[in-house]
Amino acid sequence: MYLGIDLGTSNSAIVGNEDSRLRFFKTAEGMDVMPSAVMIDRRGGMFVGRKAYDHAAFSPENVCLRFKRLMGTSSELSFKSSDRTFTPEEASSEVLKALVAQAKMSAGDVNVEGTVITVPAAFNQMQSEATMRAASLAGLDKVALLQEPIAAAMATIAGSSSKSGQFLIYDLGGGTFDAAIVQSISGNATVIAHAGINMLGGTDFDRAIVNSIVRPWLLGTFDLPDDFQTVPGYERLVRIANYRSELAKIALSSHDTDRIFADENQIGLKDRSDQEIYLDVEINRKDLEELVSGQIDKSIVLCRKLLSENGYDSADLDRIIMIGGPSRMPFVRDRVAFALGIDLELSVDPMTAVAMGAALYAEGRDWSGVTPTTKTSKSSKSSSLTEEKVKLDYEYVQRTADAQTRVRIKAENIATIKGYTVQIETDGGWSSGQVDLKATTDIKGIPLHAGQNVLRTTVYDASGITVPSSSADLTVVRVDATSDGMPLMHNIAVKVASGGQGMEINRLKTIATKGTPTPVRGVHNFRAAKTLRAGDGTVMEVELYEQVDGVPDPELNLPIGLFSLQADQLERGDIIRRGDEIFVYWVIDANGLMDCKIEFPTISQSYDIGYMPTVGHKNFNGEEGNALALSSLNLAQADVDTLDQALGSRVAQEVDRFRARLEEQKVQLSLTNEPDVRRSVVEDCRAVRQEVSKVKNRTENAKLVLRNDIEDYVHDLSGYNSSVFDEPTTAKMNRLAAHARTVLDTSSANALEESQKSFSELKALAFGAIMKHPGFWAEIFDDMAADRLNAVDKHKHDSLVRQGADAVGKQDFDELRSIVGQMRHNTIRTATVGSSVISGLME
Repeated sequence: MYLGIDLGTSNSAIVGNEDSRLRFFKTAEGMDVMPSAVMIDRRGGMFVGRKAYDHAAFSPENVCLRFKRLMGTSSELSFKSSDRTFTPEEASSEVLKALVAQAKMSAGDVNVEGTVITVPAAFNQMQSEATMRAASLAGLDKVALLQEPIAAAMATIAGSSSKSGQFLIYDLGGGTFDAAIVQSISGNATVIAHAGINMLGGTDFDRAIVNSIVRPWLLGTFDLPDDFQTVPGYERLVRIANYRSELAKIALSSHDTDRIFADENQIGLKDRSDQEIYLDVEINRKDLEELVSGQIDKSIVLCRKLLSENGYDSADLDRIIMIGGPSRMPFVRDRVAFALGIDLELSVDPMTAVAMGAALYAEGRDWSGVTPTTKTSKSSKSSSLTEEKVKLDYEYVQRTADAQTRVRIKAENIATIKGYTVQIETDGGWSSGQVDLKATTDIKGIPLHAGQNVLRTTVYDASGITVPSSSADLTVVRVDATSDGMPLMHNIAVKVASGGQGMEINRLKTIATKGTPTPVRGVHNFRAAKTLRAGDGTVMEVELYEQVDGVPDPELNLPIGLFSLQADQLERGDIIRRGDEIFVYWVIDANGLMDCKIEFPTISQSYDIGYMPTVGHKNFNGEEGNALALSSLNLAQADVDTLDQALGSRVAQEVDRFRARLEEQKVQLSLTNEPDVRRSVVEDCRAVRQEVSKVKNRTENAKLVLRNDIEDYVHDLSGYNSSVFDEPTTAKMNRLAAHARTVLDTSSANALEESQKSFSELKALAFGAIMKHPGFWAEIFDDMAADRLNAVDKHKHDSLVRQGADAVGKQDFDELRSIVGQMRHNTIRTATVGSSVISGLME
């Protein structure tokens, strides 16, 4: 049996595929889906699924929900009464275990040949890797990942009489939104293009209800502090409000009104005036629609952008396939269909279609290798007419979603015989009748039933007598739908240093583009940006990023991990010098996971270097998470302010839009302590900074932005005293700044490039002088010492801080430089940390 699992934010489902027949495995309560919920009670007992979810009404501090939104982070989930914590992967593994147990309870202890787990198309590399770790923790050893839009399309194709068409997948789940253009040709589904919002889903609708309807009611009814949602002691109230709001949201899909209700006993808290707190808030469908309309409009804008950027309009698509629980809301369906002008496909269950498609995909994989691959579709079989020395080759499709197939028979030396015929009969009773055997004989229109079909071919001689040696049985499997696999969800890039020595800046080099079918491999030629000597304690890193089109700055993209080569791994006496050639061999498997090997021709050595995905994992809990979110807001605000300063009225509307987005994120952050909201704030701030960068780099804006950057930098340098810059250095910097300004005023075609070059030389000269000053390294050390929250290994960070303080006390700045380097290596790569360190690779 093959298993397909939809591991959802709010709900999960499992479907089996045995002998090409799908089987839905219901929960113990008889439901098609199981809530993605885990509870640990005060005695340590664990409950998963419906029972855990229902306890969120009475014991919310012991129930964890929506942990899928924290996959790929180092945030932890807490169960208060038992004083236990789980990682998001551990909680997800419990859901997977419960789903598989659910299947085996219904089907018996069957042999599971392979399991496919779906992931949102918007998932980043770290989230996909976390899903694979969750599967491993659940004891699943043969696992593949599949994008939810592909699974949804396969489920739709399977239930349709038409096996060809183009669809828009609109997947609005509990935690993420995906949009994808999927093309099906004869039942084979391929993602043409996709886009997504990592933190947009039903969970955000629930919080909108709490913040806009429940919160004002509570503040007006009880004596509560304005910031009660972030005040310790009111966590239980907030969690119950979220739980009850979700129930009301679901009810409003089929009712016009509902009540968000919880009595005093369930909440078990009093306000500041000693009054028992309860919930009894009426909500109607119109209220909900007004709350979520902005989020739905955001999804529609993304769909339109996806279509236009890929050369599609509404008329090119057959229908929209709605997937995910929130997509069942009548308002969502009506608004999306009207705005996009495309008919809806309503025959597919939005709650189970993804698991169904995953099960179909699982059956179409060959699980015999380390990584599953697509089963072969084309096949051939040979036979012969022994006495006449004629060889027959039967060519046919072994697997197809079509209702009909054909067989091509090629006969060598057929000219030596005459009057021979061939006949094909199916196990369903169809017959082609006897057809003259030629050099090439095509028999078309052979009907197929679902599952395995046996096509019996018989050859007759001129007398009508069967020729046994020439007959063959051909096996053709008719499947409901097929797919070749999962394309890359994002561009994958490595950080490289560009520019002359002392003037290096980091840029991203794309090595694999979004949409490339996986598995894929490649090799890129780089040069060493620094010297690495055996045993000197230095490190060379290949840093990976998910890169947004048109944004080459590492600081504005998502770091997803790195490959690290320690100098201690080199053979004694080996030296890799700056400028030496380096070959980076990389491979991305069918699940989108990477591996890498580095070759150094000058020392005739290559190294399989370990991938460290968790260097990009951030903790969004507590003070650390709040600091990350605030830092992201400050950086985004600074970028918007710089854009406004440089371009003013030219971009006034865009600046206003950016500021409105950031203000919205500030409000969200002020109303919650939930880690997934902080993550959402960080991701939206990064998206704002990316959009600001694109505006800055438009041809008509680039000169003005560069001029503003030059003036700001020169102003900052004026704050340094004469002990940092001597007179010759100051004079040279002034000449470079003047030249950079002057060139910008010319109409030369390469004015921007020449000015940027002078500006880079200015910055390199200034930085070279600054970094020679002892105070520079003391300042860098102080900044990094205070940034404990971004340390990968907190204990190592503390040790390095102590060593650095000793070095400062002894005025040993060579030692301090070394310690700063070690601290950087022990730092989580974020938008603010790590991307500014010059890469070990250059082009």
